[in-house]
Amino acid sequence: MQHGPSIFSVLFLLLILAGITWLGGRILSKWHVIYAGQKAKCIYWGATLLALGILIFSRWLRPAGGFPGEWFRYLIYFSYIWLVGLVFMLVVLLAGYIVRKLMRKLQTPAAELAQVPAGQDAAQGVTRRQFLQGALAAVPAIPFAISTYGVIGGDRYITTNRYRLSFPQLPKELEEFRIAQISDTHIGPFFGMDKLDKVLTVIKQEKPHLLVITGDLVDDLDLLAPTMERLTAFQSELPYGIFYCWGNHEYFRDIGRIRKALYNSPITVLENSNKAVAGKLYLAGVDYPWSKNRAEQEDVRRRYFSQAAAGIPADAFPVLLAHHPDFFDNAFSGGVPLTLAGHTHGGQVNIFGKSLLPVEYKYMRGLYRQGDFYGYVSVGTGHWLPLRIGCPAEISVFTLTGGLR
Repeated sequence: MQHGPSIFSVLFLLLILAGITWLGGRILSKWHVIYAGQKAKCIYWGATLLALGILIFSRWLRPAGGFPGEWFRYLIYFSYIWLVGLVFMLVVLLAGYIVRKLMRKLQTPAAELAQVPAGQDAAQGVTRRQFLQGALAAVPAIPFAISTYGVIGGDRYITTNRYRLSFPQLPKELEEFRIAQISDTHIGPFFGMDKLDKVLTVIKQEKPHLLVITGDLVDDLDLLAPTMERLTAFQSELPYGIFYCWGNHEYFRDIGRIRKALYNSPITVLENSNKAVAGKLYLAGVDYPWSKNRAEQEDVRRRYFSQAAAGIPADAFPVLLAHHPDFFDNAFSGGVPLTLAGHTHGGQVNIFGKSLLPVEYKYMRGLYRQGDFYGYVSVGTGHWLPLRIGCPAEISVFTLTGGLR
């Protein structure tokens, strides 16, 4: 079964971008006289059309052989910096425009006279006004500076987060057992083989016993073969290998082709199944819970979890891999000590720990605990939208310990 965005959703998105661009242009021309001229309008609309053209080409019209070259990545950076900056600019200018309107209404003639005291050199007043006008003219640049930081910095920086988790039920032979996790790499225009090599090098330095990949591995199928080559070679660096569960983007692309590549590799795919790994350690994995509504999703999750847990001994130490973090509810109620998930990207744009993007999940990012059971939502090692603020991409490493015995 294939799942993907419909032509209507794509057209709706383009319509929203057009609306944002038009409204932003209208407000920008009223913000300062420098933006009201014909030249400024031509630059504004020319940059917007170029950015949209690059976005459409990179997402839907790119050649089968991949992108023209490394230089094209910088054009894609420009596209996202400009389009994201337009959204930020609209918010900033709308807020500023409202504030200026209110200030003008509240300002009294006496207050206006008080701004230039009697006897003051008129040239000083003009200089001050010129300074304020210059500062106002620079305000629209701030959103684009933020978008530049979020796009380029967010795309290039990956942090390593390490956790020591204590489990009273941990078998002694698993003391100090280390599990590395990557998720949502979305290998493609913003996560090439160079970045995958760097990530694998970092993981090797952490010396984990095994690596888990919790879905959404490849978006550009031209990179599927070299990705499998690197992961196959890396398999030998790990005592217990690599384990994988499906995400939703595997279905967006070509689940049959990706499944064939994975099953022809030494990577262990856990598709509503489990496998004994080391001693009493079992890894279980569930498929992505496609559904029409929440009630149906709960039924799907319950069924998938039951299949994945089937046959695991009662005295085993299971770890569940799930792309969708809603499986935490099933894992907590089912007594699974550790569940690793992804999917949410942590919201990608966070202020004070809260996502500013219109995405919300019960389990959004980081570590959750219920009694002696843990769930961890990776914010992702990559992304399909290159914008991260307050939510850097990550590699996660978990060390299991029995704590006080």
